[in-house]
Amino acid sequence: MTIVNKIAAFLMVGIILLVVIKRYIFDADKLSSNYRYTVATIYKISYPADGGPDADFHFCVNHVTYKNFTSFNSDKQKVSVGDKFLLKYYPPNPKIARVFLDKPMDSISISKMNITFCEDNK
Repeated sequence: MTIVNKIAAFLMVGIILLVVIKRYIFDADKLSSNYRYTVATIYKISYPADGGPDADFHFCVNHVTYKNFTSFNSDKQKVSVGDKFLLKYYPPNPKIARVFLDKPMDSISISKMNITFCEDNK
C-alpha cells in the first residue's frame, strides 16, 4: 500500500467518524433541548443487503414535506406501509428528527395533536 493510499484510507475513516459523532452526539443533543412533535407516515419498507430492514417515512413541518428513513428490529417492532408514528424534530432544522416506532398512532391520538398535514401526507 502506497503512502497516498494510506492517507486516503485515514481520511475516509476520519470523515466517517466525524459524521457519526455529528449525528449521534450533536444532533441528539439538539433534540433533547429544543423539539416539537408531529406524525410520520411510513411509505416504504426496504431490506438492504447490509442490514435493515429500513422504514422510509415522510412528515410535514410548516407545509414542507421531509423524507427520511430509519432501521428497525422486525422481531420487536411491527411496522407496515401506511402506519403513522410519533416523530420528534428540531424546529430550526426539521431534517434532524427521530421517529418512535414503538407503537403506531391511531386516528384518535392524531386528532388530539395540534399538527397540520401536507396535502400529500394524509
